[in-house]
Amino acid sequence: MSGCCAAGREPAALAPQKELLYNALLPYAARLEPESARLLSAIRCGLGRAVVLRELWPGALFWTRRLSTYLRLYGRKFSKDDHVLFIKLVYELVTIPRLEISMMQGFARLLINLLKKKELLSRDDLELPWRPLYNLYERILYSKTEHLGLNWFPNSIESVLKMLVKSCRPYFRESSTQEMLEEWRPLLCPFDVTMQKAIGYLELFLPTLLPPESHHKGFKLWFNELMDLWMSVQNLPGWEGNLVNLFARLASDNIGYIDWDPYIPTIFTRILRSLNLPVGSGQVMTSRSLSSAYDIGHVVLWVSSMLGGPSKKAQKHLNALFDSIASFFHPSNNGRWLVKLMKLLQRLPASVVRRLHRERYKKPSWMTPVLESHKLTEKDITDFVECMKQPVLLAMFSKTGSLDAAQALQNLALMRPELVIPPVLEKTYPAMETLTEPHQLTATLSCMIAVARSLVSGGPYYLEGPIHVLPLLMRALPGVDPNDFSKCMITFQFIATFSTLVPLVDCSSALQERSDLTEVERELCSASAEFEDFVLQFMDKYGSDIKYLEIKEDH
Repeated sequence: MSGCCAAGREPAALAPQKELLYNALLPYAARLEPESARLLSAIRCGLGRAVVLRELWPGALFWTRRLSTYLRLYGRKFSKDDHVLFIKLVYELVTIPRLEISMMQGFARLLINLLKKKELLSRDDLELPWRPLYNLYERILYSKTEHLGLNWFPNSIESVLKMLVKSCRPYFRESSTQEMLEEWRPLLCPFDVTMQKAIGYLELFLPTLLPPESHHKGFKLWFNELMDLWMSVQNLPGWEGNLVNLFARLASDNIGYIDWDPYIPTIFTRILRSLNLPVGSGQVMTSRSLSSAYDIGHVVLWVSSMLGGPSKKAQKHLNALFDSIASFFHPSNNGRWLVKLMKLLQRLPASVVRRLHRERYKKPSWMTPVLESHKLTEKDITDFVECMKQPVLLAMFSKTGSLDAAQALQNLALMRPELVIPPVLEKTYPAMETLTEPHQLTATLSCMIAVARSLVSGGPYYLEGPIHVLPLLMRALPGVDPNDFSKCMITFQFIATFSTLVPLVDCSSALQERSDLTEVERELCSASAEFEDFVLQFMDKYGSDIKYLEIKEDH
Protein backbone atom coordinates (compact mmCIF):
# COMPACT_ATOMS: atom_id res chain seq x y z
CA MET A 1 0.00 0.00 0.00
CA SER A 2 1.26 3.46 -0.89
CA GLY A 3 0.75 4.68 2.67
CA CYS A 4 3.64 7.09 3.10
CA CYS A 5 3.39 8.30 -0.50
CA ALA A 6 -0.31 9.00 -0.02
CA ALA A 7 0.52 11.03 3.06
CA GLY A 8 2.16 13.65 0.86
CA ARG A 9 -1.16 14.48 -0.76
CA GLU A 10 -3.59 17.04 0.60
CA PRO A 11 -6.42 14.90 2.08
CA ALA A 12 -8.86 17.81 2.26
CA ALA A 13 -8.64 18.23 -1.52
CA LEU A 14 -9.90 14.69 -2.14
CA ALA A 15 -13.62 13.99 -2.41
CA PRO A 16 -14.63 11.83 0.60
CA GLN A 17 -16.62 8.68 0.00
CA LYS A 18 -19.25 9.23 2.72
CA GLU A 19 -18.86 11.46 5.76
CA LEU A 20 -20.94 11.41 8.91
CA LEU A 21 -23.42 14.23 8.40
CA TYR A 22 -23.96 14.72 12.11
CA ASN A 23 -20.37 15.85 12.65
CA ALA A 24 -21.20 19.14 10.93
CA LEU A 25 -23.69 19.89 13.73
CA LEU A 26 -21.12 19.63 16.53
CA PRO A 27 -19.97 22.86 18.22
CA TYR A 28 -16.33 22.08 17.35
CA ALA A 29 -17.06 21.01 13.73
CA ALA A 30 -14.43 23.41 12.33
CA ARG A 31 -11.65 21.55 14.14
CA LEU A 32 -12.66 18.13 12.78
CA GLU A 33 -11.31 18.71 9.26
CA PRO A 34 -7.60 19.07 10.16
CA GLU A 35 -7.94 16.53 12.95
CA SER A 36 -9.35 13.84 10.62
CA ALA A 37 -6.74 14.66 7.96
CA ARG A 38 -3.90 14.15 10.45
CA LEU A 39 -5.35 10.89 11.74
CA LEU A 40 -5.94 9.51 8.25
CA SER A 41 -2.39 10.43 7.19
CA ALA A 42 -0.99 8.70 10.28
CA ILE A 43 -3.08 5.58 9.58
CA ARG A 44 -1.84 5.44 5.98
CA CYS A 45 1.80 5.73 6.99
CA GLY A 46 1.57 3.45 10.02
CA LEU A 47 -0.39 0.69 8.27
CA GLY A 48 1.82 0.81 5.18
CA ARG A 49 4.99 0.65 7.28
CA ALA A 50 3.69 -2.28 9.37
CA VAL A 51 2.87 -4.28 6.24
CA VAL A 52 6.20 -3.55 4.54
CA LEU A 53 8.05 -4.68 7.70
CA ARG A 54 5.68 -7.69 8.12
CA GLU A 55 4.91 -6.55 11.63
CA LEU A 56 1.51 -8.06 12.36
CA TRP A 57 1.74 -7.38 16.07
CA PRO A 58 1.63 -4.74 17.35
CA GLY A 59 1.94 -2.69 14.12
CA ALA A 60 -0.81 -3.96 11.79
CA LEU A 61 -3.16 -4.79 14.66
CA PHE A 62 -2.75 -1.33 16.22
CA TRP A 63 -3.29 0.60 12.98
CA THR A 64 -6.27 -1.45 11.85
CA ARG A 65 -7.90 -0.68 15.19
CA ARG A 66 -7.14 2.99 14.62
CA LEU A 67 -8.81 2.68 11.21
CA SER A 68 -11.89 1.13 12.85
CA THR A 69 -12.00 4.05 15.27
CA TYR A 70 -11.65 6.47 12.35
CA LEU A 71 -14.66 4.87 10.62
CA ARG A 72 -16.76 5.26 13.77
CA LEU A 73 -15.78 8.89 14.32
CA TYR A 74 -15.69 10.28 10.79
CA GLY A 75 -17.37 7.71 8.54
CA ARG A 76 -15.74 6.92 5.20
CA LYS A 77 -14.01 10.27 5.00
CA PHE A 78 -11.36 9.24 2.48
CA SER A 79 -11.11 9.11 -1.30
CA LYS A 80 -12.25 6.19 -3.46
CA ASP A 81 -8.62 5.26 -4.14
CA ASP A 82 -7.89 5.09 -0.42
CA HIS A 83 -11.08 3.08 0.11
CA VAL A 84 -10.05 0.47 -2.48
CA LEU A 85 -6.49 0.29 -1.12
CA PHE A 86 -7.70 -0.19 2.46
CA ILE A 87 -10.04 -3.01 1.36
CA LYS A 88 -7.37 -4.82 -0.66
CA LEU A 89 -4.85 -4.53 2.14
CA VAL A 90 -7.20 -5.79 4.86
CA TYR A 91 -8.37 -8.59 2.54
CA GLU A 92 -4.78 -9.77 2.23
CA LEU A 93 -4.39 -9.60 6.01
CA VAL A 94 -7.55 -11.66 6.60
CA THR A 95 -6.47 -14.41 4.19
CA ILE A 96 -2.94 -14.88 5.61
CA PRO A 97 -2.54 -18.66 6.02
CA ARG A 98 -2.77 -19.94 9.59
CA LEU A 99 -3.29 -16.49 11.06
CA GLU A 100 -4.22 -16.36 14.73
CA ILE A 101 -8.01 -16.62 15.02
CA SER A 102 -8.56 -13.58 17.25
CA MET A 103 -6.46 -11.43 14.93
CA MET A 104 -8.26 -12.77 11.86
CA GLN A 105 -11.65 -11.96 13.41
CA GLY A 106 -10.55 -8.36 14.06
CA PHE A 107 -9.38 -7.93 10.46
CA ALA A 108 -12.59 -9.58 9.17
CA ARG A 109 -14.86 -7.22 11.11
CA LEU A 110 -12.92 -4.22 9.76
CA LEU A 111 -13.22 -5.54 6.20
CA ILE A 112 -16.98 -6.08 6.64
CA ASN A 113 -17.27 -2.46 7.82
CA LEU A 114 -15.27 -1.17 4.83
CA LEU A 115 -17.48 -3.14 2.40
CA LYS A 116 -20.76 -2.25 4.11
CA LYS A 117 -21.87 0.52 1.71
CA LYS A 118 -22.02 -1.37 -1.59
CA GLU A 119 -23.21 1.68 -3.53
CA LEU A 120 -19.89 3.47 -2.93
CA LEU A 121 -17.79 0.96 -4.89
CA SER A 122 -18.84 -0.70 -8.13
CA ARG A 123 -17.47 -3.89 -9.67
CA ASP A 124 -15.31 -1.72 -11.95
CA ASP A 125 -13.64 -0.15 -8.89
CA LEU A 126 -12.94 -3.31 -6.94
CA GLU A 127 -12.33 -6.99 -7.73
CA LEU A 128 -11.66 -9.67 -5.12
CA PRO A 129 -10.67 -13.35 -5.53
CA TRP A 130 -13.00 -15.93 -4.01
CA ARG A 131 -10.65 -18.87 -3.47
CA PRO A 132 -8.68 -17.47 -0.48
CA LEU A 133 -11.98 -17.01 1.37
CA TYR A 134 -13.02 -20.55 0.43
CA ASN A 135 -9.72 -21.94 1.75
CA LEU A 136 -10.16 -19.96 4.98
CA TYR A 137 -13.77 -21.15 5.40
CA GLU A 138 -12.83 -24.76 4.65
CA ARG A 139 -9.90 -24.72 7.07
CA ILE A 140 -11.93 -23.38 10.00
CA LEU A 141 -15.47 -24.70 9.53
CA TYR A 142 -14.43 -28.14 8.31
CA SER A 143 -11.32 -28.54 10.43
CA LYS A 144 -10.02 -32.11 10.73
CA THR A 145 -8.21 -31.40 13.97
CA GLU A 146 -10.68 -29.38 16.07
CA HIS A 147 -12.60 -32.44 17.24
CA LEU A 148 -9.30 -33.89 18.43
CA GLY A 149 -8.68 -30.86 20.63
CA LEU A 150 -5.71 -29.67 18.60
CA ASN A 151 -7.47 -26.47 17.53
CA TRP A 152 -10.02 -24.25 19.21
CA PHE A 153 -12.33 -21.83 17.43
CA PRO A 154 -14.78 -19.44 19.16
CA ASN A 155 -18.51 -19.90 18.64
CA SER A 156 -18.81 -16.56 16.81
CA ILE A 157 -16.32 -17.48 14.08
CA GLU A 158 -18.92 -19.05 11.76
CA SER A 159 -21.19 -15.98 11.69
CA VAL A 160 -18.20 -13.68 11.14
CA LEU A 161 -16.93 -15.76 8.22
CA LYS A 162 -20.37 -15.95 6.60
CA MET A 163 -20.81 -12.19 6.89
CA LEU A 164 -17.32 -11.71 5.44
CA VAL A 165 -18.14 -13.85 2.38
CA LYS A 166 -21.48 -12.06 1.89
CA SER A 167 -19.72 -8.68 1.99
CA CYS A 168 -17.04 -9.71 -0.53
CA ARG A 169 -19.41 -11.68 -2.82
CA PRO A 170 -20.57 -8.74 -5.02
CA TYR A 171 -16.96 -8.13 -6.06
CA PHE A 172 -15.99 -11.66 -7.14
CA ARG A 173 -14.68 -11.92 -10.72
CA GLU A 174 -17.02 -12.84 -13.57
CA SER A 175 -15.15 -16.11 -14.07
CA SER A 176 -15.70 -17.09 -10.41
CA THR A 177 -19.12 -18.72 -11.06
CA GLN A 178 -17.66 -21.26 -13.47
CA GLU A 179 -14.72 -21.92 -11.15
CA MET A 180 -17.07 -22.54 -8.21
CA LEU A 181 -19.21 -24.96 -10.22
CA GLU A 182 -16.12 -26.91 -11.29
CA GLU A 183 -15.05 -27.08 -7.65
CA TRP A 184 -18.35 -28.19 -6.08
CA ARG A 185 -20.32 -29.93 -8.86
CA PRO A 186 -18.64 -33.30 -8.14
CA LEU A 187 -20.10 -33.13 -4.61
CA LEU A 188 -23.73 -32.81 -5.82
CA CYS A 189 -24.98 -36.31 -5.02
CA PRO A 190 -28.42 -36.40 -3.31
CA PHE A 191 -27.58 -39.78 -1.74
CA ASP A 192 -24.34 -38.59 -0.10
CA VAL A 193 -23.62 -36.39 2.90
CA THR A 194 -21.45 -34.19 0.65
CA MET A 195 -24.66 -32.78 -0.86
CA GLN A 196 -25.31 -30.57 2.18
CA LYS A 197 -21.77 -29.21 2.06
CA ALA A 198 -21.92 -28.48 -1.69
CA ILE A 199 -25.30 -26.70 -1.55
CA GLY A 200 -24.14 -24.72 1.49
CA TYR A 201 -21.09 -23.50 -0.40
CA LEU A 202 -23.12 -22.66 -3.51
CA GLU A 203 -25.64 -20.68 -1.46
CA LEU A 204 -22.92 -18.73 0.32
CA PHE A 205 -20.44 -18.05 -2.48
CA LEU A 206 -22.31 -17.84 -5.80
CA PRO A 207 -22.44 -14.18 -6.97
CA THR A 208 -25.84 -12.95 -8.16
CA LEU A 209 -25.15 -9.22 -8.64
CA LEU A 210 -23.55 -9.48 -12.08
CA PRO A 211 -24.73 -6.92 -14.69
CA PRO A 212 -27.35 -8.13 -17.23
CA GLU A 213 -24.79 -8.42 -20.04
CA SER A 214 -22.80 -10.91 -17.90
CA HIS A 215 -25.71 -13.17 -16.91
CA HIS A 216 -24.46 -15.87 -19.29
CA LYS A 217 -21.36 -16.07 -17.06
CA GLY A 218 -23.42 -15.94 -13.89
CA PHE A 219 -26.69 -17.55 -12.84
CA LYS A 220 -27.52 -18.93 -16.31
CA LEU A 221 -24.72 -21.46 -15.79
CA TRP A 222 -26.49 -23.10 -12.85
CA PHE A 223 -30.08 -21.88 -12.58
CA ASN A 224 -31.85 -24.59 -14.61
CA GLU A 225 -29.74 -27.36 -13.06
CA LEU A 226 -30.39 -26.34 -9.44
CA MET A 227 -34.05 -25.50 -10.06
CA ASP A 228 -34.69 -28.92 -11.61
CA LEU A 229 -32.91 -30.49 -8.65
CA TRP A 230 -35.10 -28.56 -6.17
CA MET A 231 -38.33 -29.46 -8.00
CA SER A 232 -37.41 -33.13 -8.23
CA VAL A 233 -36.92 -33.77 -4.49
CA GLN A 234 -39.96 -34.42 -2.29
CA ASN A 235 -38.46 -35.97 0.84
CA LEU A 236 -37.64 -32.73 2.70
CA PRO A 237 -33.82 -32.92 2.59
CA GLY A 238 -31.82 -30.68 4.89
CA TRP A 239 -30.27 -28.75 1.99
CA GLU A 240 -33.63 -27.70 0.52
CA GLY A 241 -33.69 -24.55 2.67
CA ASN A 242 -30.25 -23.54 1.36
CA LEU A 243 -31.52 -23.71 -2.23
CA VAL A 244 -34.53 -21.57 -1.31
CA ASN A 245 -32.20 -18.96 0.22
CA LEU A 246 -30.11 -18.94 -2.97
CA PHE A 247 -33.16 -18.58 -5.24
CA ALA A 248 -34.54 -15.78 -3.05
CA ARG A 249 -31.29 -13.82 -3.29
CA LEU A 250 -31.15 -14.41 -7.04
CA ALA A 251 -34.74 -13.19 -7.49
CA SER A 252 -34.13 -10.06 -5.40
CA ASP A 253 -30.93 -9.10 -7.23
CA ASN A 254 -32.37 -9.68 -10.73
CA ILE A 255 -36.05 -8.62 -10.64
CA GLY A 256 -37.50 -8.97 -14.14
CA TYR A 257 -34.57 -10.87 -15.67
CA ILE A 258 -35.78 -14.36 -14.72
CA ASP A 259 -39.05 -15.99 -15.84
CA TRP A 260 -40.44 -17.55 -12.67
CA ASP A 261 -43.92 -18.29 -14.11
CA PRO A 262 -43.30 -22.01 -14.88
CA TYR A 263 -42.17 -22.59 -11.29
CA ILE A 264 -44.64 -20.39 -9.37
CA PRO A 265 -47.27 -23.11 -8.64
CA THR A 266 -44.58 -25.40 -7.17
CA ILE A 267 -42.98 -22.52 -5.25
CA PHE A 268 -46.20 -21.56 -3.46
CA THR A 269 -47.09 -25.21 -2.82
CA ARG A 270 -43.72 -25.75 -1.16
CA ILE A 271 -44.11 -22.53 0.88
CA LEU A 272 -47.51 -23.68 2.13
CA ARG A 273 -46.06 -27.08 3.02
CA SER A 274 -43.15 -25.50 4.89
CA LEU A 275 -45.57 -23.68 7.22
CA ASN A 276 -46.40 -27.11 8.73
CA LEU A 277 -50.06 -26.30 9.41
CA PRO A 278 -52.39 -28.86 11.07
CA VAL A 279 -54.68 -30.62 8.59
CA GLY A 280 -58.04 -32.32 9.08
CA SER A 281 -60.13 -33.02 12.14
CA GLY A 282 -57.32 -35.00 13.74
CA GLN A 283 -54.98 -31.97 13.48
CA VAL A 284 -52.33 -34.05 11.71
CA MET A 285 -48.98 -32.27 11.32
CA THR A 286 -46.05 -33.32 9.17
CA SER A 287 -42.89 -33.75 11.21
CA ARG A 288 -40.30 -31.30 9.91
CA SER A 289 -36.90 -30.66 11.40
CA LEU A 290 -35.68 -27.09 11.82
CA SER A 291 -32.89 -27.71 9.31
CA SER A 292 -35.35 -28.47 6.50
CA ALA A 293 -37.78 -25.64 7.28
CA TYR A 294 -37.68 -22.57 5.05
CA ASP A 295 -36.39 -19.33 6.50
CA ILE A 296 -39.30 -16.86 6.51
CA GLY A 297 -37.02 -13.93 5.71
CA HIS A 298 -35.91 -15.54 2.45
CA VAL A 299 -39.45 -16.75 1.63
CA VAL A 300 -40.89 -13.22 1.78
CA LEU A 301 -37.93 -11.89 -0.22
CA TRP A 302 -38.58 -14.47 -2.94
CA VAL A 303 -42.33 -13.78 -3.03
CA SER A 304 -41.99 -9.98 -3.05
CA SER A 305 -39.41 -10.18 -5.87
CA MET A 306 -41.76 -12.23 -8.07
CA LEU A 307 -44.70 -9.83 -7.74
CA GLY A 308 -45.62 -7.62 -10.69
CA GLY A 309 -44.81 -8.31 -14.31
CA PRO A 310 -47.22 -8.75 -17.23
CA SER A 311 -48.64 -12.13 -16.13
CA LYS A 312 -49.51 -11.26 -12.46
CA LYS A 313 -49.21 -14.98 -11.78
CA ALA A 314 -47.41 -14.56 -8.46
CA GLN A 315 -50.17 -12.32 -7.11
CA LYS A 316 -52.86 -14.84 -8.11
CA HIS A 317 -51.10 -17.61 -6.23
CA LEU A 318 -50.46 -15.30 -3.26
CA ASN A 319 -54.21 -14.63 -3.10
CA ALA A 320 -54.83 -18.38 -3.12
CA LEU A 321 -52.21 -18.91 -0.40
CA PHE A 322 -53.76 -16.39 1.98
CA ASP A 323 -57.27 -17.60 1.20
CA SER A 324 -56.21 -21.09 2.28
CA ILE A 325 -54.52 -19.99 5.53
CA ALA A 326 -56.75 -17.04 6.51
CA SER A 327 -58.74 -19.07 9.05
CA PHE A 328 -55.55 -19.95 10.96
CA PHE A 329 -55.17 -16.26 11.92
CA HIS A 330 -58.45 -16.29 13.87
CA PRO A 331 -57.90 -15.31 17.54
CA SER A 332 -59.33 -18.63 18.73
CA ASN A 333 -56.53 -20.59 17.02
CA ASN A 334 -53.23 -21.29 18.69
CA GLY A 335 -50.26 -23.59 18.15
CA ARG A 336 -46.55 -23.69 17.50
CA TRP A 337 -47.23 -23.03 13.80
CA LEU A 338 -48.74 -19.63 14.67
CA VAL A 339 -45.32 -18.05 15.28
CA LYS A 340 -44.22 -18.75 11.72
CA LEU A 341 -47.54 -17.50 10.32
CA MET A 342 -47.23 -14.23 12.22
CA LYS A 343 -43.66 -13.77 10.96
CA LEU A 344 -44.91 -14.26 7.40
CA LEU A 345 -47.69 -11.74 8.00
CA GLN A 346 -45.33 -9.15 9.48
CA ARG A 347 -42.36 -9.47 7.10
CA LEU A 348 -44.08 -9.73 3.72
CA PRO A 349 -45.49 -6.13 3.68
CA ALA A 350 -42.11 -4.83 4.92
CA SER A 351 -40.35 -6.60 2.04
CA VAL A 352 -42.75 -5.11 -0.51
CA VAL A 353 -42.23 -1.61 0.96
CA ARG A 354 -38.45 -2.06 0.60
CA ARG A 355 -38.93 -3.07 -3.03
CA LEU A 356 -41.11 -0.02 -3.69
CA HIS A 357 -38.46 2.23 -2.14
CA ARG A 358 -35.83 0.62 -4.33
CA GLU A 359 -37.91 1.12 -7.50
CA ARG A 360 -39.16 4.66 -6.90
CA TYR A 361 -37.01 6.56 -4.43
CA LYS A 362 -33.57 4.96 -3.99
CA LYS A 363 -30.70 6.74 -5.67
CA PRO A 364 -29.56 4.76 -8.76
CA SER A 365 -26.29 2.88 -8.35
CA TRP A 366 -24.18 0.31 -10.19
CA MET A 367 -26.38 -2.55 -8.97
CA THR A 368 -28.85 -4.09 -11.43
CA PRO A 369 -32.05 -1.98 -11.55
CA VAL A 370 -35.53 -3.49 -11.64
CA LEU A 371 -36.64 -4.14 -15.21
CA GLU A 372 -39.14 -1.46 -16.26
CA SER A 373 -41.83 -3.97 -17.30
CA HIS A 374 -41.72 -5.63 -13.86
CA LYS A 375 -41.97 -2.55 -11.65
CA LEU A 376 -44.96 -2.57 -9.31
CA THR A 377 -47.91 -0.58 -10.61
CA GLU A 378 -50.65 1.05 -8.53
CA LYS A 379 -52.94 -1.89 -9.30
CA ASP A 380 -50.27 -4.35 -8.15
CA ILE A 381 -50.02 -2.53 -4.82
CA THR A 382 -53.79 -2.40 -4.40
CA ASP A 383 -54.13 -6.13 -5.14
CA PHE A 384 -51.39 -6.95 -2.65
CA VAL A 385 -52.92 -4.85 0.14
CA GLU A 386 -56.38 -6.30 -0.48
CA CYS A 387 -54.88 -9.78 -0.35
CA MET A 388 -53.29 -9.21 3.08
CA LYS A 389 -55.86 -6.95 4.70
CA GLN A 390 -58.27 -9.59 6.01
CA PRO A 391 -55.65 -11.89 7.61
CA VAL A 392 -53.98 -8.91 9.29
CA LEU A 393 -57.26 -7.65 10.72
CA LEU A 394 -57.93 -11.13 12.12
CA ALA A 395 -54.43 -11.29 13.61
CA MET A 396 -54.93 -8.02 15.55
CA PHE A 397 -56.38 -10.01 18.47
CA SER A 398 -54.06 -13.02 18.24
CA LYS A 399 -53.01 -14.89 21.38
CA THR A 400 -49.36 -14.13 20.53
CA GLY A 401 -50.03 -10.38 20.81
CA SER A 402 -50.80 -7.58 18.38
CA LEU A 403 -47.23 -6.42 17.66
CA ASP A 404 -46.79 -8.41 14.42
CA ALA A 405 -50.19 -7.31 13.13
CA ALA A 406 -49.42 -3.69 14.05
CA GLN A 407 -46.14 -3.76 12.10
CA ALA A 408 -47.91 -5.31 9.11
CA LEU A 409 -50.64 -2.64 9.25
CA GLN A 410 -48.00 0.08 9.42
CA ASN A 411 -46.40 -1.06 6.15
CA LEU A 412 -49.73 -1.69 4.44
CA ALA A 413 -50.93 1.78 5.45
CA LEU A 414 -47.80 3.32 3.91
CA MET A 415 -48.88 1.82 0.58
CA ARG A 416 -52.67 2.15 0.67
CA PRO A 417 -53.98 4.02 3.75
CA GLU A 418 -57.51 4.34 2.33
CA LEU A 419 -57.86 0.52 2.33
CA VAL A 420 -56.26 -0.21 5.70
CA ILE A 421 -57.07 2.61 8.12
CA PRO A 422 -60.94 2.68 7.85
CA PRO A 423 -61.41 -0.95 9.03
CA VAL A 424 -58.94 -0.35 11.88
CA LEU A 425 -60.94 2.74 12.89
CA GLU A 426 -64.13 0.68 12.78
CA LYS A 427 -62.64 -1.63 15.39
CA THR A 428 -61.03 1.14 17.46
CA TYR A 429 -64.06 3.40 18.10
CA PRO A 430 -66.24 0.63 19.63
CA ALA A 431 -63.28 -0.65 21.66
CA MET A 432 -62.86 2.80 23.21
CA GLU A 433 -66.50 2.86 24.30
CA THR A 434 -66.47 -0.44 26.20
CA LEU A 435 -64.81 -0.96 29.59
CA THR A 436 -65.24 -4.74 29.82
CA GLU A 437 -62.76 -5.81 27.12
CA PRO A 438 -59.37 -4.25 27.91
CA HIS A 439 -57.52 -6.70 25.61
CA GLN A 440 -59.51 -5.42 22.65
CA LEU A 441 -58.68 -1.82 23.58
CA THR A 442 -54.94 -2.41 23.97
CA ALA A 443 -54.77 -4.35 20.69
CA THR A 444 -56.61 -1.70 18.67
CA LEU A 445 -54.67 1.17 20.26
CA SER A 446 -51.32 -0.48 19.43
CA CYS A 447 -52.47 -0.87 15.82
CA MET A 448 -53.63 2.76 15.69
CA ILE A 449 -50.21 3.86 16.98
CA ALA A 450 -48.62 1.90 14.11
CA VAL A 451 -50.74 3.62 11.43
CA ALA A 452 -50.65 7.06 13.11
CA ARG A 453 -48.24 8.61 10.62
CA SER A 454 -50.31 7.53 7.62
CA LEU A 455 -53.47 8.74 9.37
CA VAL A 456 -52.31 12.26 10.23
CA SER A 457 -50.42 12.88 6.98
CA GLY A 458 -53.60 12.59 4.92
CA GLY A 459 -52.24 12.76 1.40
CA PRO A 460 -54.02 12.17 -1.90
CA TYR A 461 -55.23 8.69 -0.93
CA TYR A 462 -56.80 9.43 2.48
CA LEU A 463 -57.66 13.11 2.78
CA GLU A 464 -60.06 12.70 5.68
CA GLY A 465 -57.46 11.00 7.91
CA PRO A 466 -56.53 14.05 10.05
CA ILE A 467 -60.19 14.61 10.93
CA HIS A 468 -60.09 11.55 13.19
CA VAL A 469 -57.23 12.79 15.37
CA LEU A 470 -59.19 14.85 17.89
CA PRO A 471 -62.10 12.38 18.32
CA LEU A 472 -59.58 9.60 18.95
CA LEU A 473 -57.69 11.68 21.51
CA MET A 474 -60.87 12.61 23.38
CA ARG A 475 -62.11 9.00 23.44
CA ALA A 476 -58.71 7.77 24.65
CA LEU A 477 -58.87 9.81 27.89
CA PRO A 478 -60.85 7.22 29.93
CA GLY A 479 -58.09 4.72 29.15
CA VAL A 480 -55.84 6.48 31.69
CA ASP A 481 -56.65 4.07 34.49
CA PRO A 482 -53.91 3.52 37.12
CA ASN A 483 -55.63 0.27 38.17
CA ASP A 484 -54.91 -1.29 34.74
CA PHE A 485 -51.25 -0.65 34.10
CA SER A 486 -50.99 -2.11 30.55
CA LYS A 487 -54.06 -0.22 29.33
CA CYS A 488 -52.81 2.97 30.96
CA MET A 489 -49.36 2.71 29.36
CA ILE A 490 -50.71 2.03 25.85
CA THR A 491 -53.06 5.00 26.25
CA PHE A 492 -50.17 7.27 27.22
CA GLN A 493 -48.20 5.99 24.23
CA PHE A 494 -51.20 6.63 21.98
CA ILE A 495 -51.61 10.22 23.20
CA ALA A 496 -47.86 10.90 23.08
CA THR A 497 -47.62 9.59 19.51
CA PHE A 498 -50.39 11.77 18.14
CA SER A 499 -49.24 14.77 20.17
CA THR A 500 -45.79 14.40 18.61
CA LEU A 501 -47.09 14.09 15.06
CA VAL A 502 -49.66 16.90 15.25
CA PRO A 503 -49.07 20.45 16.59
CA LEU A 504 -51.73 21.22 19.22
CA VAL A 505 -52.54 24.75 17.97
CA ASP A 506 -55.84 26.60 17.75
CA CYS A 507 -56.25 27.40 14.02
CA SER A 508 -59.94 28.35 14.11
CA SER A 509 -59.14 31.99 13.22
CA ALA A 510 -57.97 30.81 9.77
CA LEU A 511 -61.63 30.30 8.82
CA GLN A 512 -62.12 34.08 8.73
CA GLU A 513 -58.67 34.95 7.38
CA ARG A 514 -58.37 32.48 4.48
CA SER A 515 -60.76 31.85 1.60
CA ASP A 516 -58.77 29.15 -0.23
CA LEU A 517 -59.24 26.32 2.30
CA THR A 518 -60.64 22.96 1.21
CA GLU A 519 -63.56 21.37 2.98
CA VAL A 520 -61.28 19.04 4.94
CA GLU A 521 -59.00 21.93 5.96
CA ARG A 522 -61.98 23.99 7.12
CA GLU A 523 -63.17 21.09 9.24
CA LEU A 524 -59.71 20.66 10.73
CA CYS A 525 -59.41 24.34 11.60
CA SER A 526 -62.82 24.27 13.22
CA ALA A 527 -61.93 21.18 15.28
CA SER A 528 -58.56 22.62 16.37
CA ALA A 529 -60.37 24.98 18.74
CA GLU A 530 -60.93 21.96 21.00
CA PHE A 531 -57.22 21.15 21.33
CA GLU A 532 -56.81 23.51 24.28
CA ASP A 533 -59.85 21.96 25.96
CA PHE A 534 -58.35 18.51 25.43
CA VAL A 535 -55.04 19.46 27.09
CA LEU A 536 -56.73 21.16 30.04
CA GLN A 537 -59.16 18.29 30.51
CA PHE A 538 -56.32 15.79 30.36
CA MET A 539 -54.23 17.56 33.01
CA ASP A 540 -57.18 18.37 35.30
CA LYS A 541 -58.55 14.84 35.33
CA TYR A 542 -55.41 12.75 35.14
CA GLY A 543 -52.55 14.87 36.46
CA SER A 544 -52.77 13.14 39.85
CA ASP A 545 -52.93 9.71 38.19
CA ILE A 546 -49.77 10.47 36.22
CA LYS A 547 -47.98 11.41 39.43
CA TYR A 548 -49.22 8.22 41.06
CA LEU A 549 -47.94 6.11 38.15
CA GLU A 550 -44.53 7.81 38.30
CA ILE A 551 -44.27 6.98 42.02
CA LYS A 552 -45.44 3.40 41.37
CA GLU A 553 -42.88 2.92 38.60
CA ASP A 554 -40.08 4.27 40.82
CA HIS A 555 -40.95 1.77 43.53
